[in-house]
Amino acid sequence: MLAIALALGSSACYGVSNFLGPQLSKRHTLVVVLLTSQLAALAACLLYVLADRSAPLSGASTAVAALAGVGNAGGLIGFYRAAELGPLSVAAPIGALGAIVPALWGLLGGEALTALEAIGLVMAIGGAALAARVTPSEEVVYANPRASVLWAIGAAVSFGVFLTALPEVSDESRSWSLLDARIALVLVLLAYAVPRLTRFRLGRESALLAVPGLLLVAGTLLYTLAADRGQLSIVSVLGSLFPVFTVGLGVILLGERLSVLQSAGVAAALTGIVLIAA
Repeated sequence: MLAIALALGSSACYGVSNFLGPQLSKRHTLVVVLLTSQLAALAACLLYVLADRSAPLSGASTAVAALAGVGNAGGLIGFYRAAELGPLSVAAPIGALGAIVPALWGLLGGEALTALEAIGLVMAIGGAALAARVTPSEEVVYANPRASVLWAIGAAVSFGVFLTALPEVSDESRSWSLLDARIALVLVLLAYAVPRLTRFRLGRESALLAVPGLLLVAGTLLYTLAADRGQLSIVSVLGSLFPVFTVGLGVILLGERLSVLQSAGVAAALTGIVLIAA
């Protein structure tokens, strides 16, 4: 029961972060939200390393962790841009399709594809196509829904790199793998943000801007704790439900409305994610 609660808590952290970050970027610039939240996350990871006192990763493992961080950075930038240009309730499930990347990586490594995983891949891809359908009314409401879909797809691929690379080195040192990945993430964000940054100052509002990054770190820790205490097959399914929280918040708090086809697409994509993780 504790493992189930921890896994659902992980999904809630990721889902709320994916909802809150893009909303904050409407009041502040995208780069300010990304930098502040991820600097806070980096500080949290550093504290985790100091408390854990484990040995640093080897050189090769550090490189893999850095690759994970680069993928995470690309995923965050892509997802935030997608949420800026189109409905969050569409960007979230498409961005979550990054789960396909580690599944394909496993196949290339010789793993067998189960019937559920095969069905999940088809449903996820088909659901993303339906969710990406844009009606004329949406083009009036949102800045550029079609570009939003492209950014969300890019975010999915980048997140997939992160999901594939980080587990390869987390067994060596969970704390250091998180820290090394976060350092690479922040460096990429700095390279992206500095040319676009007109003003960056830490103040009282920085505490709120830090919340999305801290939620991401909390979600990762909750997931690993859940995996330590329960069956991975169950924990992985529950930990993959974070788009439900993001989509739900978008519909409830923002009043977003989906067409019948888009609703079916979102449902199919989420179902496909669950089947892939099963």
